Amino acid sequence: MDGHAGEVDGWRGTRPPRAPKTGRWWRISGVVLLTFVVLLLSAHIASALMGGDGLMWTVWQSAPVKLVVCWENPSAADPLLGEVDRTSGWQRREWVRLALKQSWEREARVVFTGWGACENEANPAQPSFLLGPRRPGTADENIKIQITSTGGGQNPGHGSWGDYMQSGVRLNLHCGSQDCIEYLAIHEFGHVLGLYHGEERSDWPDDIPGCPRQTYPPSDPWWPVPGERLWGAPDRASIMAYCSKGPTMLSPGDVAGIQRAYQRHLPGTLLSLPGSLCLSAHAAAANGEDAFGWECDEALDDQEWRYDVATQALYIRQPADPARRCLDVDTISTTNVQIWDCHQGPNQQWQFQRMVVRGYGGLCLTRPTEGAGALTMQPCTGADSQLWRVTQSVIPGLVRLRSESGALCLTLNGASGSDAVAVPCHAIYLPLTLRSTNRGSALAVPTHNTLSAPAAAPIVVRDFLLGEGGQIGLISFTHGALCLDVEDVLDRAYTLGYGGPVAGQRVQFFECIDTQLNQKWSFSGHVVSGGKCLALDGSATANGAGAVVATCGTEAQQTWDYHW
Repeated sequence: MDGHAGEVDGWRGTRPPRAPKTGRWWRISGVVLLTFVVLLLSAHIASALMGGDGLMWTVWQSAPVKLVVCWENPSAADPLLGEVDRTSGWQRREWVRLALKQSWEREARVVFTGWGACENEANPAQPSFLLGPRRPGTADENIKIQITSTGGGQNPGHGSWGDYMQSGVRLNLHCGSQDCIEYLAIHEFGHVLGLYHGEERSDWPDDIPGCPRQTYPPSDPWWPVPGERLWGAPDRASIMAYCSKGPTMLSPGDVAGIQRAYQRHLPGTLLSLPGSLCLSAHAAAANGEDAFGWECDEALDDQEWRYDVATQALYIRQPADPARRCLDVDTISTTNVQIWDCHQGPNQQWQFQRMVVRGYGGLCLTRPTEGAGALTMQPCTGADSQLWRVTQSVIPGLVRLRSESGALCLTLNGASGSDAVAVPCHAIYLPLTLRSTNRGSALAVPTHNTLSAPAAAPIVVRDFLLGEGGQIGLISFTHGALCLDVEDVLDRAYTLGYGGPVAGQRVQFFECIDTQLNQKWSFSGHVVSGGKCLALDGSATANGAGAVVATCGTEAQQTWDYHW
């Protein structure tokens, strides 16, 4: 589909960021806390699919990229005279909205909101294009969709340069199937986020059959790409590459790229999959006020749920207020979920069960099909070999990652660079010896595969720290701070167009570098209290859906992504 549109060297915004939110580190014993803080504060995130400087929207410390979307001609989605597919226009528009929620919104700090009819289109505000992207709440919508009935999709206003441009996105909602509409939506809104076609990369290979490099004449206002940004190696499976043949989901390379471009969700995000709504509650509310689902706008710290391993509590709190407010199951209704002062009762205890451990590129930590062995990254299917649960350690503040059956546990065998393996949980257990050190953890080597595995050592079951920002780490006297790591290039090479996530990658433990994207993890699965699963009411796709607990099953409403 023709989605090409580029960007002149544009403005990226200079609004000063709001005061940063109060950070919270791990709730563990003092010596563990001190050691890990020293070892992990060693590097800074590099801002670097393919995008262009001047196209990318600004991500503030205090807010995601939140763009107001509207339909210029919403009734044009209704079935046409003689059209075989009689799906309602509302449903077709909803396919677009949900496709974006389950792709770009799920993976990064991006929110597309609004979705009503465009207003004041008889006299729309037209920018000078020197003012750059505005924040929502101004007089006109950011992204305006024109529904068409021919062709595919187009993006005349690429990235932030298309801010409140009339017909800035054109989508054919009569292209023949739900899959077609979803693909068009995700692809064209990739352009909205400032991304180019994969085939437009300067390093696109010339030897991929059916996938020639794309160039445009000098008269094209969008070419060449201004300040080309690369994330990982060329990816023919990308939804932004024509040769991907119309997928309806992001490739692993897309996931890693959009997280580098627009950051991963904030620590504490608990996101419901059907509509990518965040679990929300008002930290300042009275006891008993309901929890609910809302778009992930990060407002007022009301969506940042910390997990206290010792008490198994999920809690939020207001900035500058040390008092915790806990997620609580109403003991009268036995189903409603609410906010309450923390009291460590059983109705405030939550466990992560039947979870896949999602990592680099949205791939899942996977055990051998049968028995113990080394772990790899594979597409997430929810197979038994990918299901884990989090259990408490005998060491305060640490956890153990067990297979859902409880038979196998995550551990390592050796020093930095050694395999991450699953072994029987009854294997010998040795408590960790902790130490404090001033040694930094940033490495000066170009790749993660330059270290040889150490000589064979006794395998012990290990307990781990869930480090803020998504790391799974441990500290030992022998090997220092090590983090669960997908073997790949360092980020400085990744942001120059090398490496990237692919199925089958080896998983190891490596020295902790807190900016490494391939050391970031999240859980996805059931959040359980009293044997019942946290869920959202109804379709779980509309703001305000109530939070409840229900008998655990396979419903999408019971699946949550948790970022710690």
